[in-house]
Amino acid sequence: MDPVSVAFASVSMAELCIKYKNAEKELQQIILEIEGYWLKIEDQVTFLKDHWSSLGERYQVHQNQVLQELQSTLQNAIYVLDNLLGKPEEISKWQKLVSKPGEPSRVRYVLYAKTSLDRIIIQLERWHRQFDPSWFLLSRMSDSILSRDFESSRDSDSSAISTIAKLREAHEESQTMLMPSPSSSVFLGKDYELRDIETIPLGHSSMGLTEDGRRVIVDHYSLRNAVDLNTAKKDVRDLASILSKVDPSFSSLLPCEGVIRTDNPSESESHFRMIFTIPRTLSYSTPSSLRSLLLQKNQSYELNERVHLAVSLARSVVFLHASRIVHKNITPENIILLQSKGENLGTPFLVGFERFRFDERRTNMMGDDNWEKNLYRHPQRQGLQPEEVYKMRHDIYSVGVCLLEVGLWSSFVQYTENNQVAGPDSELPIDSLVGEKNKRRAAAEINAILVEKARSTLPQLMGKIYTDVVVSCLNYLDRDNPLFSSKSDFEDEDGITVGVKYIEKVGITALSLAEANISIYKGSVRN
Repeated sequence: MDPVSVAFASVSMAELCIKYKNAEKELQQIILEIEGYWLKIEDQVTFLKDHWSSLGERYQVHQNQVLQELQSTLQNAIYVLDNLLGKPEEISKWQKLVSKPGEPSRVRYVLYAKTSLDRIIIQLERWHRQFDPSWFLLSRMSDSILSRDFESSRDSDSSAISTIAKLREAHEESQTMLMPSPSSSVFLGKDYELRDIETIPLGHSSMGLTEDGRRVIVDHYSLRNAVDLNTAKKDVRDLASILSKVDPSFSSLLPCEGVIRTDNPSESESHFRMIFTIPRTLSYSTPSSLRSLLLQKNQSYELNERVHLAVSLARSVVFLHASRIVHKNITPENIILLQSKGENLGTPFLVGFERFRFDERRTNMMGDDNWEKNLYRHPQRQGLQPEEVYKMRHDIYSVGVCLLEVGLWSSFVQYTENNQVAGPDSELPIDSLVGEKNKRRAAAEINAILVEKARSTLPQLMGKIYTDVVVSCLNYLDRDNPLFSSKSDFEDEDGITVGVKYIEKVGITALSLAEANISIYKGSVRN
């Protein structure tokens, strides 16, 4: 049987649960959890199988590898259960063996089973996080059969399939040149009110309360030079429409519930305010910017939490790029964290869309000389007159700088007590370069300092896998970067090749491996 067929020949978790329905109650619960994960992905796996010939070669190779990992995990679950419970006709013998409370054999069986199956659940959860970003890319594939079948699946019972169907619909709408009307659904009416609006400390977004008392995140978008109001209105409408379809649990982005338009903004107001919904489970915490947390050097967070933050940030960028959205402003000020009960660091969400653009649309090639912003920009995108148009791959450089700070748990930018930028961190020797007249040379030297800091300091703190991810992001556009052998790697029609390579090499897969590495050794990072 060929590898693709093997990958799709996964066991039915429903049948598995029926087979072991008389097992110990503790095991029953765990088996049901395994079935729950399978039900989440069964429709997705089936959809890929039915449309395999419509997928590009690079995408097929990637999914084949990912699906084989799924098959291995599911087969391991069957193996564990068969060894624990025996064949169906032998289950009664096993029940007699473990039926007496306190018997050593019963304790051994239950503890071994629970430990083994708990590990399988963790593997399935990690696999799903790895699989989701590549699933996003289906929203960009232009195959006619895919378009037809997704169109008919808009109201599918599978949230994963219906989400992609709605995203494709939003993408198609954004390609039209129709201007948004005042009645466009993403624009909120004048009766929509916000109160108690406060800026998130050391963040570029705000938080406020709706009329019904819900806490929301508010993003601000103002017109820049050479951008007319109608063009900006369409861009904001299309962005809000796409982000209204996101599922925060796997995109690490907050769903947009609408846009407030300000007809005659004053100097202190923005032209548009995008309103983002906070998930109910996270709505009781006060949002914090990543910058404010990085500056709290006396606060320590477990390695698992920091790597989870990194994985979530990578996932949000994959989602945006799959939707042809270039963020252009990925910094710790635009990453907010929300905590559910019992969480310490919390769940990160990427916000701050004031400078965004769609990849295929106009760009104004404008920059600035703010060193604290240029620090997160690729050397080709720094200064008043950047060398290159801002593209998706420049976002990946920004991610690399953020991941370096997260790995070191140190803020490269220091602030005064009045929340004003004070200067570079004392452990980042770039003071002399910040005021350098030759900005291009200074930018290249700062990049070299960041790469060297990653290579010399990160391995002992976060491990080799995490270090390689950061260095790959910081060297993303280098000609000798082995990840991209030719210019054509960036230029496939739908952006699928570069998306898959990002996921494979400098995105979810590598960071998930780092997360697994850290989980297994519980804080003792091994390479």
